[in-house]
Amino acid sequence: MKSQPLFRFVCGLAVVLPLAAHAAPSNIDVRRSPVVRIVQKVRPAVVNISALSIVQAPRRSLFDQLFSGMWGGGEQVQETQALGSGVIIKPSGYVLTNEHVVEGASQIHVTLVDGRELDATLVGSDIENDLALLRLKLPKGTTHLPFLKLVPRHDLMVGETLIAIGNPFGLQSTVTVGVVSALNRTVTSPRSGRTYTDFIQTDASINPGNSGGALVDITGSLAGINTAIIASAQGIGFAIPAARAYRVVEDLLHFGHVRPLWLGAILRSVATRESRAGLLDSGSRGILVRRVFPGSPAAKAGLHRGDLIVAINGRRASSPAQVRTAMASMAPGGVIHLTVLGSRGKVKLNVAPVMPPRDIGQQILRRYLGLVVGNGAQWVVVRRVIPGSPAAATGIEPGDLVLAVHGQRIGSVSDLDKVLRQAPDASSVLLVIGRGQYAYNLTFPLDE
Repeated sequence: MKSQPLFRFVCGLAVVLPLAAHAAPSNIDVRRSPVVRIVQKVRPAVVNISALSIVQAPRRSLFDQLFSGMWGGGEQVQETQALGSGVIIKPSGYVLTNEHVVEGASQIHVTLVDGRELDATLVGSDIENDLALLRLKLPKGTTHLPFLKLVPRHDLMVGETLIAIGNPFGLQSTVTVGVVSALNRTVTSPRSGRTYTDFIQTDASINPGNSGGALVDITGSLAGINTAIIASAQGIGFAIPAARAYRVVEDLLHFGHVRPLWLGAILRSVATRESRAGLLDSGSRGILVRRVFPGSPAAKAGLHRGDLIVAINGRRASSPAQVRTAMASMAPGGVIHLTVLGSRGKVKLNVAPVMPPRDIGQQILRRYLGLVVGNGAQWVVVRRVIPGSPAAATGIEPGDLVLAVHGQRIGSVSDLDKVLRQAPDASSVLLVIGRGQYAYNLTFPLDE
């Protein structure tokens, strides 16, 4: 018997189903499960994002690279297009998505569920959290768009139903259903290298193109923003929690960038080989305090060098990334609750991180490295090297130039402060020091 084409088979189903529904309309209510109702409610707030970028293409051959100017070829450029998802979080047209979806985009187009195509502008982005905020250019007369309210929440339960909505592989408004597989998963961003310990893990199918889409619970509340998968696995996807996304959005709306918070402590993950005064089990892990900056929030809270942090906000502590994650979800004025073992025994401390001082970079170089710097004609100049300091031991001398910090080129002390302000509690400082015709890459560990 000759087989029928798949297209005709699918079309045949499409004809039969409406007839069955027409014959028994009461079945519709039975089949309208909680998932169906939520999808019908929230799907209009999830959009498709197309980001167009113009990039310089590499020359295909050595001849092209060396002699292209002779033939008037000029620079080769090409257009690239990234597809992703986004969530309308305000009725006035603000859209939240992943930063990597719109990175370097010269044009951003957004398609709504009803087919409307709108242009969008970038309000701000944060590569460390992989989040970006867009503003839609609404036609005159458009006053209200469907949206999902973004609120900080900490009540997700392992096992509860989750619904992922996005545009995987360009297939608009794709819906998948799963559960919360785990909470507080540790995930390292391959782009920024930063580790987060609060990701939501779900088995709801997330594929390329889902990035920036909505992860909602069975009540229709936004639980997170879909952002990552393990490519070699099935049913393992990750989402940025709504609490962290909320903090990022608030900063982007009001300041155009995310304000870093400063603890004032250099931390290192350690494993305890023996119990400490009978208060910690052998083989447990903790976070060792290696340095405390005078006058910092850590110092004011009573944290000291040699203290061991064993819990953060009630959760067992094992990595400094947990402290960074806690600060990523809170605004200035918030408090981190620490359980600490030290010379005073087991104590509980409340630390209130603040925005770092404007000259934090200069302070870090002076206190930790022993370098006093100032502005030169084009570069940052070493004015003084404190005797016995790490900088002196390395051989840095007055008159040397500081060309770059953490891989970023700098031309003034304000540039230096800006770079170090992004990670004021980093466990090391990377400098490029210039002397004559030579440049030296130097790393100064701070957690030893």
